[in-house]
Amino acid sequence: MNRRVAALLVALSALIVVVGLVRLFAGRDRADTPAPGPTEPGGETPPAATETVEAILWLPSESGRLAPLPAVFQAPPEAQGRATALLEELFAVVPEPPLDVVFPEPVEVARLLLIEQTAYVDLRPTAGGEPPSTGSTVELLRVYSIVHTLVHNLPEVSRVVLLWNGVQRPALSGHVDTGHPLVPLAALEPLEAAATAQPSATP
Repeated sequence: MNRRVAALLVALSALIVVVGLVRLFAGRDRADTPAPGPTEPGGETPPAATETVEAILWLPSESGRLAPLPAVFQAPPEAQGRATALLEELFAVVPEPPLDVVFPEPVEVARLLLIEQTAYVDLRPTAGGEPPSTGSTVELLRVYSIVHTLVHNLPEVSRVVLLWNGVQRPALSGHVDTGHPLVPLAALEPLEAAATAQPSATP
């Protein structure tokens, strides 16, 4: 075998290896790509199923407590999707005084997971950055607006873990402990609601 034949054989072997690798990775890409969902006759993917939901949003108020606000919106039927839609509605509403918005700047639900009645909520400001700095009372109402809205509307949720940009912070803005799962505080609700929630002292 002369040098020219040997060089041709080496080049041919290398080409076979390259073609094999290309086919291998192309096959992996096709396997990793999810199959397209069903489409409507016009070729468009049908919208996800939703249903009309009636809920009570709990918003900060000038009284230093949370206040209820009825809301009607569309949400998925399953609990995790409904929880996400509930918070999206909470953050989008612009109430009349004495009620106030939860966050002064737009905040979205980056991700929400529901595990064993604990809702893990990852909040993300659309403009990026740290949580808005504020006083302790405003921060308390912001945090528990989310907690009360989820727990009081969804039987599948009994506690809430808050994250900001994927990180569970010791405090959202330095005042309220968010390093552990949170449950509603009856003392933040209107006096008549708090009184109703308290067990009677006499039989």
